[in-house]
Amino acid sequence: MRGFIALTVLLLSLPALAAETRVVVRARARDGKFIGTSMGGARVVLRDTETGQVLASGLTTGTTGDTQRLMTQPHARGTPLTDEQAAKFETTLNLDEPRLVTVEVSAPEAQRQARVLSSTQVWLLPGKHLQGDGLILEVPGFVVDALAPQAHERLKLTGGKLMVPVRANVVLMCGCSTEPGGLWDSNRYEIQAVVKLEGKPLTTVPLSYAGKTSTFAGEIPVQQKGAYEVTVTAYDPVTGNTGVDRTSFLVE
Repeated sequence: MRGFIALTVLLLSLPALAAETRVVVRARARDGKFIGTSMGGARVVLRDTETGQVLASGLTTGTTGDTQRLMTQPHARGTPLTDEQAAKFETTLNLDEPRLVTVEVSAPEAQRQARVLSSTQVWLLPGKHLQGDGLILEVPGFVVDALAPQAHERLKLTGGKLMVPVRANVVLMCGCSTEPGGLWDSNRYEIQAVVKLEGKPLTTVPLSYAGKTSTFAGEIPVQQKGAYEVTVTAYDPVTGNTGVDRTSFLVE
């Protein structure tokens, strides 16, 4: 009897064996698809919430997913949103007890000016996998690239007036293209260039579709020499998606 008690005490004093726990994390653009390889992926970090220890990190890889399944078909409860190719980050953790984990996603990796952070928390249990669709974090916003004028471009003012072309590329965070009447209908977007001269507000110029997918253009009327700053913004009043990029030019 004493031997049995001693064995029981010994077993109870041993540390619990760690169990492999598989975790899948995905990043999905608000009103869009998954953020994957085509946008450089989304950077994923899993941290122990209590200690701050990084448990795993990496990039999502794969495709943006099935457009019909994600954007047009009604979604029934319990029906998978993903296919085998849809972008994800997958890791295996060795857990010996439940852990509250903070999951951070920053995306898109390839577009630094547009990168934003989304995070959530989840309890992970030893041996209880989080797979399939996994944990999906929403990433709001637009990727805006100011294409013209080029940064620090020098222009000559002749005849007292100059029209400076402004062009910008606007896509969703997943890279999905925008155009009038398309699946991501730019007719409802507000895209504009806010212009400053020597740091002071000068004018705001609306940008309209330029005839090329995801490209929008306008012209800035310039009558003074100096340093100009252009902030291109995009806004969707339906989803709340926003995006910003900046450029500058000099008029001599």
